[in-house]
Amino acid sequence: MRQRRAVVVGAGVAGLASALALSKVGWRVAVLESRERLQKRPVLLFLWESGVKALRQLGIDARLDLGARAPDRVTIRDQAGADVGSLALAPADPESVRPVYVRQDRLFEALVAKLGPSVDLVHSTTVSRVDLVRLAAGDRTRRWDADFVVAADGTGSTIRSLLEPRSKAVDAGAVAFNAVLPPHRAPRREGDSAEIHGAHGRRFSYADLGENGAAWMAIVPGGLRPESAQIQHELLNRWFSGWPDPVAAYLGATRPEDLVQSLVRTVDPLPTGLHHKSGDGGHLLMVGDSASGTAPVFPVGATVALEDAATLGWALHQAPEDMDAAMDHYRMQRRGRLQALHRFGRRHLKLSSRKRNLITSLVRATPDAWLERYVRNLSRWELPDDMWWVDYA
Repeated sequence: MRQRRAVVVGAGVAGLASALALSKVGWRVAVLESRERLQKRPVLLFLWESGVKALRQLGIDARLDLGARAPDRVTIRDQAGADVGSLALAPADPESVRPVYVRQDRLFEALVAKLGPSVDLVHSTTVSRVDLVRLAAGDRTRRWDADFVVAADGTGSTIRSLLEPRSKAVDAGAVAFNAVLPPHRAPRREGDSAEIHGAHGRRFSYADLGENGAAWMAIVPGGLRPESAQIQHELLNRWFSGWPDPVAAYLGATRPEDLVQSLVRTVDPLPTGLHHKSGDGGHLLMVGDSASGTAPVFPVGATVALEDAATLGWALHQAPEDMDAAMDHYRMQRRGRLQALHRFGRRHLKLSSRKRNLITSLVRATPDAWLERYVRNLSRWELPDDMWWVDYA
C-alpha cells in the first residue's frame, strides 16, 4: 500500500506539531517553511492545561522535555500597583495537569527532535499556489503533490486568503515586545507572575522562571517600531516610567539584543470552513493561527495550535482509511471551541484597548473563585482517547 503524502505549510508550533501528529499515524510529510531556518525565538509561551495535555499526546512532556515551569498563581494589578484580582493555577489535586510557561525555542527543538525520518523540512519555500483540482502546494517554480495539505502558515496565511478571502488578518493597533532573561540577570521575584494593566491598552506581564531565569511581555499601542533595538529599549523605559515594581527591574535587566517585537493581529471573521476538498479527492485543512488567529493579548495561540495538532492525529487514527470521516471528526471537535475562543479574544482585546482599560475594573468586581472557574472552563479540553497514536517513526 502506498504511503500517503501530506504537505504542511509553515514550520511554527502548529506546523511542526501537525507534522509530528501525521508522522505518528503513518503519513509521509513535507514541511514547507518560508524562512531559511526555523524561527526559534527566545520568547515565553504560556500553555494552558489543554496545551500541556495535547503536547503529552504528541509524546512530549512539558516539564521533563522542555524544563517548563508551573506557576502557582497569576496576580492582576492596575497601573497604580494595586492588586485587583488573582488567578490560582495550582489545582487541589497534585496529580492534575497544570498550566506552564515554556520557551518557544525549546518547544521547537523538542518538536523537531521527535519528527523522525518520515518528515522532511524544506526551507526557503514560500507557498504561493494551491491546486484544488489535483491537490498540490508550491511556490513559483516547484510543486508538491499531496493527498493532504495542512495550512499552518499563521495569521497572515496565504492559503486562507486564497480559499477564504473574507477572512482577513486584522491588525489590533498594538505591538508586543518580549524578552527572556538568563538567570544571572533575572530579577528574583520568588515565583511571582503578574499582569499589570494601564490605559490605552498598555500592559506589562512578567514571570519568574526560577533556575531558568525570567521573562516579560509588554503591549503598547502602535505598529512595529523601525528603530534600532537600543532605541526600542529606551522607548520602553520611557513608556513604562513610573509603573509599579518590578517593571523597572525587568526592563533594567534587559539588554537591547534580548528584545523581540511582533504585531498584535487576529483573524476576523473566522473562516467559514476549516476543511476544503480538492477535485481529485484530496483534502486541505487550516490549523493554528491560520484558522483562528488568536491575539497574544490573551495567550492561547500555542495552546490552540497544539490542540489542533493532537486532534488531527486523533481524527486520522479514528478513520485511517476514510479522510471524509476523519475530517468530520476533526470539525466536530474543533469548530465550536475555536468559535468560543475567538469570541473571548475579541471581547478581551476590545476591553483592554479602551482609553480607560476596563479589564482591571471587571476583574476587581469579579470574585477570584468566579474568575478561576471561568478560565478553567475556557481551558477545559481533552480528546476521547488518551493515547491515540501508533508511533511509526
